[in-house]
Amino acid sequence: MSIRQTPFAVRLHTVFGVIFFVVLLLPLSGMYFFRIYEGELVRQTESELIAEGVFISTIYKDEFRKMKPKPPHYGNPVTALELPADERYRPFPPQMNLNNADIYPPRPDPIAPPFTQDPVALEIGKKISPLLQEAKTSMLSSMRVVDPKGTVVAGTSEEGLSLANIEEISTVLTGRYISLIRQRISDEPRPALASLSRGTEIRLFVALPIVEKERVIGAVYLSRSPRNVLKALYEERQSVFAAGLFVLVTAAAIAALLAYMIGRPLTALTRHAQQLATGDWKPMPLSSTPIEEIASLTGSFERMSSTIQARSEYIRSFAMHLAHEFKTPLTAIQGAIELMHDHANDMTPEQRERFMENITKDTARMKALVSRLLELARADMLQPGSSDIADISNVARDLQRKYASKAAVTFPDEKHLANIGSDILDTVLGNLIENSLQHGAKNIRLDVQKKSGLLEVDVIDDGEGITEGNVSKVFTPFFTTKREAGGTGLGLVITRSLLRAHGGNIEYIPSKSGARFRITLKTAA
Repeated sequence: MSIRQTPFAVRLHTVFGVIFFVVLLLPLSGMYFFRIYEGELVRQTESELIAEGVFISTIYKDEFRKMKPKPPHYGNPVTALELPADERYRPFPPQMNLNNADIYPPRPDPIAPPFTQDPVALEIGKKISPLLQEAKTSMLSSMRVVDPKGTVVAGTSEEGLSLANIEEISTVLTGRYISLIRQRISDEPRPALASLSRGTEIRLFVALPIVEKERVIGAVYLSRSPRNVLKALYEERQSVFAAGLFVLVTAAAIAALLAYMIGRPLTALTRHAQQLATGDWKPMPLSSTPIEEIASLTGSFERMSSTIQARSEYIRSFAMHLAHEFKTPLTAIQGAIELMHDHANDMTPEQRERFMENITKDTARMKALVSRLLELARADMLQPGSSDIADISNVARDLQRKYASKAAVTFPDEKHLANIGSDILDTVLGNLIENSLQHGAKNIRLDVQKKSGLLEVDVIDDGEGITEGNVSKVFTPFFTTKREAGGTGLGLVITRSLLRAHGGNIEYIPSKSGARFRITLKTAA
């Protein structure tokens, strides 16, 4: 049988190495491709801007409440603000997701206000503008406060200009919170490593409405670039190093564990297979493994190895016995032919007749041997069917009628079903009865008993029995004490092969008189 060679094959250790690097790169690639950490930095920036905006909005509203008299119906009506169930709280949760957020173009430049500046907002702006300028030095955010028409009244820059042309401002003045990402254009060259980060080229804009009595009296507009992911990782380098070291050690441990639990036993199994291929049958200890499939493979290989070794020894021994069995009659035939050829004229008719009888006798023996060998080959190659069932009493009854003129065959008249074909059981019991008859038995008894799901059938006779010196040879191929009577020494060998093919066996039980063989069969379900 030829083994199909794959065009590309790798060593198992290479597979483990690939697994090692995949496990090692998995968290890093996940961080890069899914922007998990970078997205968290953006949400963190949005949360900080919201906190700053809420604080500025609170200051603005406080100044608005202090003004007297207040202008009636000041500001824009709220048209887009989603009121929470509990009106005491109006949170602005972060809503930015870097993975699916749209990147808007850079923010448009402000324009000249088309309206005169709002005096109320302008007065409040003058009061809080110094606070915003001072806060910028620590917060690093760009902050602007606009009036209900979108004109900047306080902030870090662009005071007096209108931002009404910007999407964020037009949306927030309806009462709805908005945040978005715009492209960031920097005048300074960007570091090479920073190009790996999306955060280096974006800027986050947040706009919060300033709502007083369900009217928008202004808005806070803030922006800041998120922290660079590489810079953030560098600042957390000790934690990142510890995490990387943990991943490295874990990946190495996984690779080592796989190599120990899978690679080591498979390598030992390969060496043992190569050893067997050279004809070296010396036992070789195989590595144990807690993995069930590998342990099953190792156990199956050991059983296969033992079976092949036993089969090889059996074939070697069988070939030696077979050569001896054929050599004896062939030598006798050859000698007789040579004598008849050289001394044909000197022989009397009686001498020629005796030589012819010897040739005929040896030829008949060889024919019987060939016939028995074919039976043995069929027995060794037998594939039993799962539905084969035989009633021992029915088979014994047929044999009783068959050998009624030669011996008395008795058996228990009880139904015992065995997992074996009726024809095979007939051959097995027939071989044992023939063997008993050759040794002078006149009475043959079959005893059947059930033990632990098995049937034990004892075949007992009152013949000559087996001498102590021959007990160890009864299952040796071609061993017979009745060679002159035509015995081939293969009957018990064929019987054992038939039984083993069906999961059974046969053994000799020492007996004070006669012979006793015990057959073990599986009980039919």
